[in-house]
Amino acid sequence: MIRKNFFFFLLLFGLLSVSCGDDSEPAVSLSQDNFANISYEENTLKVSIQTSLEWTATSLVNWCRVSQSKGTGDAVLELSLEPNIDTERSGVVKIWTKEQIREINIRQEGIPDGQEFTYRLPVIFHVLYSDAEDRNQYIDQGRLLKVLDRVNTYYDGITRYNGGDKGVDMNLEFVPAETDETGNALLTPGVEYVKMDAMPLDCEAFMGDSRYVKLLWDPNRYINVMLYNFAEVDGGGSVILGISHLPLSTTGTTYLEGLPATQYAYLTKENLSYPKCLSINSLYVYEETGSDGKYNGFDVNVTLAHELGHYLGLHHAFDEDENSGLSTDCIDSDYCEDTPSYNRIAYMMNLRALLQETAQQGTSLSMAEAVKRENCKTGQIFSSYNLMDYEISYADRLTNDQRNRIRHVLTYSPLTPGPKKGKANTRSVIEGKLDLPMVIVK
Repeated sequence: MIRKNFFFFLLLFGLLSVSCGDDSEPAVSLSQDNFANISYEENTLKVSIQTSLEWTATSLVNWCRVSQSKGTGDAVLELSLEPNIDTERSGVVKIWTKEQIREINIRQEGIPDGQEFTYRLPVIFHVLYSDAEDRNQYIDQGRLLKVLDRVNTYYDGITRYNGGDKGVDMNLEFVPAETDETGNALLTPGVEYVKMDAMPLDCEAFMGDSRYVKLLWDPNRYINVMLYNFAEVDGGGSVILGISHLPLSTTGTTYLEGLPATQYAYLTKENLSYPKCLSINSLYVYEETGSDGKYNGFDVNVTLAHELGHYLGLHHAFDEDENSGLSTDCIDSDYCEDTPSYNRIAYMMNLRALLQETAQQGTSLSMAEAVKRENCKTGQIFSSYNLMDYEISYADRLTNDQRNRIRHVLTYSPLTPGPKKGKANTRSVIEGKLDLPMVIVK
């Protein structure tokens, strides 16, 4: 009987202990652990954490970023959600302590059917300089923001010149970055200044040099524009105004013809062995076409718009071979049917002949005559208005097919800012540098 009572009291004590344990305070309390029907648009959710313990916050999906990955004690955690241009999706953020694991569940709606997303692409100008007193090196923020505003008019389909097909609105905006990678507000939005040991720099060598990856801000969140004095090429006989990497395109059904292919739908800066960016020659940053519309072949507004086109998947509008060399085979090398292809070699020969003729006559070549090309497929004469052309061109607009390429890149290409379709839902990151293809265009 005593033995029975002993076990009875043990059992009773155990039940009481469990009951008391259930009534005790949890190791971590959250102000909210479930978010449903969140809009497809960019969102910031706030969760108050109450605890006396050390904790770690981890997002299990790559479209949700936590404002703080570690802490001790109470805190307010911000969850930044990318816009969702795909169907409805769910994700989890976990809060870990040594005593308890809590989950925050998120369900975000997809973009409504038939609605197109307007991309806002943060741009960070990395101004590389060795002499802060040299205005061609240490470029004023105001000048760069003015250039970016002008570039936006081109991508909005607003044209400077009459004639030709109407400009096409890309439904995107390049915006100055407001914060750095860790969320700190920038003193000079859109611009950071980086002291270098020497200037000028060889732009082609720069674009392939792994040492400069450290200059990049997360390419999944920013367009990195490097500004520096370019070293002379061909003994000063020619000038490079800008240079860019082409974007990567994922293999399979979403591959975009003409771009370097990768099997990876999600990549990070740590996977890069080259500084994926575009570079602008800061020696010409004050050059632009005047209000009179007189042609200026060094116009930095056109240069930046052109290089951004490359960065977002566009090729030159003239006939090129697979190595970006000039071709006479009349290839549709930009994969856009609405940009007539022409033989640039023949155009340059004809242009030189016209310039010699007008010089002998003591006259000048008109802009209207200089922009004429011959469609190498149809023989039809047309005037050049395309931003992705070279030489003498009105260079103030893009086409519908070019729009389709740009929006495909923004929708699917890794290491390009903006929300993506078909991106791996989980935050599975491949560590270390990868042998990713690199294509540089000017």
